[in-house]
Amino acid sequence: MGVLLNTVDGEIIKDVPSGDMQFDLVAGTITDSAGTQTLMNTNLNYYNLTQANSLIVWCSDADAVVHVGNALSLADHALLHNINQYAYSNFRVTIPDNSTPDASNQVAFTASTDIWNGYMMSNYSHQRDQTSHTSTNTATTYLSKHVGGYNSYYITTTNTGSNSIDLLIEFSEDGVTWFTESGYSPVVAIAGSGGFNAYASTNMHHFIRCKVNSTGSGSHSAFTIFYNFVVNG
Repeated sequence: MGVLLNTVDGEIIKDVPSGDMQFDLVAGTITDSAGTQTLMNTNLNYYNLTQANSLIVWCSDADAVVHVGNALSLADHALLHNINQYAYSNFRVTIPDNSTPDASNQVAFTASTDIWNGYMMSNYSHQRDQTSHTSTNTATTYLSKHVGGYNSYYITTTNTGSNSIDLLIEFSEDGVTWFTESGYSPVVAIAGSGGFNAYASTNMHHFIRCKVNSTGSGSHSAFTIFYNFVVNG
């Protein structure tokens, strides 16, 4: 039975910014593009080993590229990557600048010294998080995600202030040209003090974004956007 390497607590790594995320299995460290370091549960050096032989990586952005060692790169537009019978001591996940806020990507992995990874990570998965802001007079994008690879999207915007806000949800297939989602033209007003809007869709677009502005000029309000992007297998 081989060695399994993961994070110390086995949890998904959250709040990851775009850029290169480095995984050093010999030292047992993970370093993102901002320099934030996460420790693994163990390391190859502890076992007097220099290489692992299989790898499972999940990244919340399907446009991420996984570079394993110095010779293998995977850019297969999938959320889940499974590699067996391949020796390596480090790997790197290049996360594209597709998200607003930027540091909202998530990564999970299991590395093994076995040539066949004994842990099977399910393709049933989701990215769930939230982002909080205060509205302004300008319709501003507070949430924008590349959602290729997901089957359904759930976005709930709740007004935690006293003034009304306007919500606009748009979709895009290229990340450049945006179209207003059905039911949000021109905007949906959300009343203050607990008002909310719940958006759900199984239309598999490539990008989704939310824009918010104050309904009344100068009458701003705090709000939170909860989102959950789901893979049903």
